Amino acid sequence: MTAKILRCAIYTRKSTEDGLEQEFNSLDAQFEACAAYALSQQHKGWALVDERYDDGGFSGGNMDRPSLTRLLADIAAGTIDIVLLYKIDRLTRSQTDFARIVEVMDEAGASFVSITQSFNNTTSMGRLTLNMLLSFAQFEREVTGERIRDKIAASKKKGLWMGGPVPLGYEIRDRKLHVKEDEARQVRHIMRRYLALGTVPLLVKELEDEGYRTKVQKRTRGPHKGGCLYRRGTLYHLLYRGMILHKGKAYPGEHEAIVARDLWDEVQALLRQNACGTSRRRKHRETSLLVGKVFDGEGRAMTPSSVQRNAGHYRYYVTRPEEIGSSPAWRVGANDLEAIVCWFLARQIGKARFAQELLGTDCDAKEIARVVAKADIAASQIRSGTAQKRRSLLLSIVNRIDLQEDRLEIRIDAVGLAAEFNVDSVCSRAKFIRLAIPVARTRFGHELRLIVRDEAPASRPVSKPNLALRSRRAV
Repeated sequence: MTAKILRCAIYTRKSTEDGLEQEFNSLDAQFEACAAYALSQQHKGWALVDERYDDGGFSGGNMDRPSLTRLLADIAAGTIDIVLLYKIDRLTRSQTDFARIVEVMDEAGASFVSITQSFNNTTSMGRLTLNMLLSFAQFEREVTGERIRDKIAASKKKGLWMGGPVPLGYEIRDRKLHVKEDEARQVRHIMRRYLALGTVPLLVKELEDEGYRTKVQKRTRGPHKGGCLYRRGTLYHLLYRGMILHKGKAYPGEHEAIVARDLWDEVQALLRQNACGTSRRRKHRETSLLVGKVFDGEGRAMTPSSVQRNAGHYRYYVTRPEEIGSSPAWRVGANDLEAIVCWFLARQIGKARFAQELLGTDCDAKEIARVVAKADIAASQIRSGTAQKRRSLLLSIVNRIDLQEDRLEIRIDAVGLAAEFNVDSVCSRAKFIRLAIPVARTRFGHELRLIVRDEAPASRPVSKPNLALRSRRAV
């Protein structure tokens, strides 16, 4: 009787890019060891797939890896039965991420094998052994990170340059900063012109007219950065910079200064004089995730706003002042609204029927499974990703959010969603996918609070994020 063919994929990973340029590197060594193991299992029907899944220069502490994303998508599509690893920590060093990966594999009926660590993950003892190995891998990663952070902090306190973008006015030789005179003259010119003009916006305009450009930062991976016009943020950073910075503290650097002390002191004094308080800095720290997307019950655009009460700082979305007429303005708590939208979208886009609605009924099951796998990763990023990643995703896929008395209506941009999921063409007839979050109105004093209900009509209110919504008269 012929053994069933089991399609095997080899996943390799290396945390740094050191040595990847060599003809035979660590990824190749891992691949050859796994390939030899697969060859020894041919009598069981094991067969390697043609595609390689190599992640060079990516940490095992997160799932933001291109080859891992492709691997999970192929597993969900049912094209891979077994994943071969040199060691389990090549797959992940995080127990949370491992649980997500195993969930994808279990749903597809796939499994993985670590060729240097023999255990069976289908038994309770095997799973215990696996969790112990992952715990030690995560512990090792965290201890290594702490050691590196301590070394960087100690080095910066001594004024040593520890890498990163090279400051304007310097170049790197022997891993140290050395003065580059033509750029140093530009730095001194910018500071003198700032003192003469008095404000950064005027300085931006003058440098643009004179054709000045920012320093080109050459990177080993990805396109080079820089060589563009100066902007206000770039100049503020340049005017403030002069020493080695670490976690908000400045330390004298071992490199030679390119600006005289009296010129430096005059620039800092003028910057302090022109400072406009903390409200603008706080606004940039607390980025609104849904800016430009929210509309009140009368179709009027809403804009982010904030207020300071005692020691607390509160963010809102309010009806734009220029659109307030005879009807009162609307105001909604920003944190509550963003939490509800993120919770609901993450729950919806991971469903198979949502992918079918996006792709249409003519698309095959393999494509739907691939999109579901991508959607699951996007849902995780919406739930617990960084503020920048969440805002980027929401701005890409959300076209409009309308606040109503008994519901929130979310309009999804099908084209933007297809772009996020790498779908070549949208089969859905509709340009937008409309979702609604039913709510129950409950009054607390003068405030009208909307409590999210389950989608089932007969369900009771459940413990979901609350949305405080109240109207106020235009002043």
